[in-house]
Amino acid sequence: MAAALREIPRHHDDGKGPIRLAVTGLPIGLRGRDAPNLPIGAVVEPKSSMNATLADLVGSLQSKGRIGADDVLMLRRAFYTPSLIATEDIEALVRLDKAVGDRGPEWGDFFAGAVVDFVVHQQEPADYVDAAKSHWVMGVFTGELACDGALEALLRIVETAINVPAELASFILGKVKAAIAAKGSVDAANVAMLRRLVFAGGGPGNVGVTRDEADALFDINDACKAGSNDETWPDFFAKAIADSLTAVSPFQVESRDEAAKDDAWLNQRESAGSFLSQMARLPDVKGAMHDIFHPFDDEADEWTKAEADMETAETEAATITEEEAKWLLGRFGAGALGEPEQRLIDLLKSISPPSLDRLSEVMSRAA
Repeated sequence: MAAALREIPRHHDDGKGPIRLAVTGLPIGLRGRDAPNLPIGAVVEPKSSMNATLADLVGSLQSKGRIGADDVLMLRRAFYTPSLIATEDIEALVRLDKAVGDRGPEWGDFFAGAVVDFVVHQQEPADYVDAAKSHWVMGVFTGELACDGALEALLRIVETAINVPAELASFILGKVKAAIAAKGSVDAANVAMLRRLVFAGGGPGNVGVTRDEADALFDINDACKAGSNDETWPDFFAKAIADSLTAVSPFQVESRDEAAKDDAWLNQRESAGSFLSQMARLPDVKGAMHDIFHPFDDEADEWTKAEADMETAETEAATITEEEAKWLLGRFGAGALGEPEQRLIDLLKSISPPSLDRLSEVMSRAA
């Protein structure tokens, strides 16, 4: 059936990308498609503003107990037909995800895209997740989640947003960990999901692995030791833990406030007369001549310092500290080491020789 799906003409979007033209600028959770026309501070009477067509579809699918490819096609059309996405629309999809366990693979992609469009792109601040968005997401996705639609939606939030609060990142990490641990084994799809999560740009580590993420990987490994795990799990586990111990992220994401200040500066408009009057008051002939003959010197100096700082940080991170060694020994515990842990030790031997003394106890147990 999936191969026969036809393309739906776009209104704002077909669920695959951001709804750039539908930014409300309203606090998340405010109900009503006519809310943008209300005066600031107006009291809004509670009422449902859910898309009527979508409401009928959701009710029908809950009764049927299955979501197929054609159903997703109709849901996509109904969901993206209005110019704005109402909070009730998303909440209805979340209820549908929880209520119907029999659904085709098309559902997860549609559902995750819809959540990201609403949370990350439509609600202000666009492309960022602030505290209000974070609290709403955690409230809507409470309880046990399956390893498909809901988890994919949460994962895409932290992948798509420029930055998410640490509280939400921890919440998403906990949901993914709980879902995998409950199965008792790590399959290939789980490894791919974990890789996307720990290296997501919007997370607290930016593309690096944090201590919380490393702890979660150890927790999953402990819970799944007796399971039939995918062959890619030991390698991913070892590299991710080693990254948390010996690497430093080269990316520092700008906060929303910092980005807003940059935008305000770029949007400033000065008249030619104002610019010339400032030049007359503060002449810098020497500096102007230097800029003319050496236009890239300042940029080169800036990059040289940044590269030097990065090299220093990488050198310091490459050596495992006493605190990190104690943490690692504690995570290995007193039992026999499995393949993931042994793979980690071998990797640390090759990339961090100065740390061998601190890890001698672990090395001898692995031998």
